Amino acid sequence: MKEPRYIPPRESPRFRAWFEGWCRKRLIGKKFSAMRVERESAALLRSLAGFEGPLIIAANHIGWWDPLTMLTLHRVFLPDRSMRAPMDADQLERFGLFRRLGVFGIDPDDPASLNKMRSEMETYFAKADRPTLWITPQGRFADVREPVVVRPGVSKMAASTAGARVVSVSVEYCFWTDPKPEILVAAREVVAERGSTTGWHRAIAGAMGEGAAELARLAVARDADAFEPIVSKEGRQGGFWYDLWLKARGRGGGIAVTRETPQNGGGAASGAGVRAEHTATGVSGPTSEERA
Repeated sequence: MKEPRYIPPRESPRFRAWFEGWCRKRLIGKKFSAMRVERESAALLRSLAGFEGPLIIAANHIGWWDPLTMLTLHRVFLPDRSMRAPMDADQLERFGLFRRLGVFGIDPDDPASLNKMRSEMETYFAKADRPTLWITPQGRFADVREPVVVRPGVSKMAASTAGARVVSVSVEYCFWTDPKPEILVAAREVVAERGSTTGWHRAIAGAMGEGAAELARLAVARDADAFEPIVSKEGRQGGFWYDLWLKARGRGGGIAVTRETPQNGGGAASGAGVRAEHTATGVSGPTSEERA
């Protein structure tokens, strides 16, 4: 009988700590304006650091940056926990260094390979110190606007792992007022009847959907105060020398946009109640009082 496909991890805590720090500073820090975690979610993730039992984190899967986003979250909130994460075996053969981060390879379309993963995770949960499994149960790239549909594997593990805590993590990448995008994160603790695979399946999908909906609301509101920034270079707009020139002239590099409540029946179309400032150029639009 053919052996199920499984590439074991070769976790190196020292290498992982270095790589996570490098990823946070050199990749996330350079390519994004900020990485922000919704404040209640940050408190939840921080509370998991000292939890001694198994932790299963189910995250949505929307793009290339997802693994690096997860590594950065792990670095910030769970630095002393061990880590496992599945990856398509074909991809892991190309990017073998991920094995040293705790990543293992499976064939996501082979039931025997998935059973092997569950068996290996049972052993890991039983023996490792503060074990953590990061998993993307959608099993494919899925846009944040799609309804959340999860595969059953994570639900089976949640139902069969005694004492485990399960958390959903929702991520969205969006543009606000900076030229580089934002990473927004929300987390929800998932609660279901321990032995019910169906109950866990519904609860995990529901929590992931709720997190995505909350992120969508906050992304539209552009409310930075609702988040805790864990990576941020706000105010850096046009490169080092341009920002230095702006600073020398007493100007900031950001774009500030404030929309006030329309008065006297006026609206945005009439220009009433709108104030816009472009601090990168020092140009300000007239306020509604000035127009009056």
